[in-house]
Amino acid sequence: MPVDAEYCPYDLDRDPGAHGLVEQWSRTDFGLLHLVRSPERTGDRATLFVHGVANTWTTWTPLLRVARELGEEFQDVVLVDLPGFGASRNRLDHLRSKDVGKALFDVVAGLGYTSVRIVGHSMGGFLTLDMASEPAFPIESVHLVSGAYFSVVKAVQEPVSTLFSSPALSIAYWSQGLLAHTGGAGVQVVKLAQKIGLFPLFLNGFAARPWAVRSSFTKSLAHDMRPKYFLLAAANGDHYDAIDRWSRIECPVHAVFGAQDKLVPPRDMTDLRRVRKDVHAHLVERCGHFAHVERPKETYRLLFPGGSRA
Repeated sequence: MPVDAEYCPYDLDRDPGAHGLVEQWSRTDFGLLHLVRSPERTGDRATLFVHGVANTWTTWTPLLRVARELGEEFQDVVLVDLPGFGASRNRLDHLRSKDVGKALFDVVAGLGYTSVRIVGHSMGGFLTLDMASEPAFPIESVHLVSGAYFSVVKAVQEPVSTLFSSPALSIAYWSQGLLAHTGGAGVQVVKLAQKIGLFPLFLNGFAARPWAVRSSFTKSLAHDMRPKYFLLAAANGDHYDAIDRWSRIECPVHAVFGAQDKLVPPRDMTDLRRVRKDVHAHLVERCGHFAHVERPKETYRLLFPGGSRA
């Protein structure tokens, strides 16, 4: 099998300074929120990156590297660890989208920005779409990586029917619930699997080529796994009317989906297009749930067709 040099080409980087960024902690209702940002504000608009489950701000470093290599380095960026993830606290013990959105916008406003464009992955994409449906938030554009959670919302609301209609999706979703209910023991098993090189077994359905992903990525997933908070975030889907909420979004929406993603399958792209006929949605081939890590170059071009500063 020929080597695919474009698949997972970069390591995840935990050093903000490697990208010209600085760390900061901001006080929110959830407690101290950890973020990484541009050291200086050069304009009124921030680009806010919101990660998914088992991730932190570091998940976006491949995308930052692509922009830098193209001479289009992001300016005025804010990359957060969501409440309960990474170095951020969650003393409220919930992840209700309205409250998380308010906390994020308070952080951005506190940095002096008056508008924002949001880049969201997976759970972070769901939060992004929900924030964008609120007219009170000054969002200029939305950029999603596997972020249209139609299938996940259905799995939350109709678990039995989804198990029969979409067994692969149900397994991918409820595996997180199983880990949450096993407590620390389940997470320790996952971490052990990463240490002995078997973590790719857990990536079937999530990555297109589980055995080809970089060890820095699997190490990050194992270290930052928070199954409890996945369930807290998924609770937003209970009684949630995605069609009604997301049809209210007025700003431009750019979205990419992995052709081999089992958690947010390609049909979610079709559903998003039904809700927003003007959405710029693209399917990335030979890619799973982590397009910004698996195919960062193609993902960058599709999410930011005019470049990072457009």
